Amino acid sequence: MTHEELETLRKRFNSINESKEPVRSNRLSILMEDMEKAYNIPNFYSAAYSFNNPAVMKLYREVQHARFYKEVR
Repeated sequence: MTHEELETLRKRFNSINESKEPVRSNRLSILMEDMEKAYNIPNFYSAAYSFNNPAVMKLYREVQHARFYKEVR
């Protein structure tokens, strides 16, 4: 993980964030999948992983919280 890689992902996130729904949420989900593969982010919360990779997890959480969730009825 380099600073440049994270900056590239952040720029991608910012670009996606300007899109309209539902394309925006779909692209954010793909970005999350790409980050999971590139950084081996565990499927379930891991305090150790979060502690050892704070910059990755900060961006990952930003992407995660930016997605649009429809109300469950």
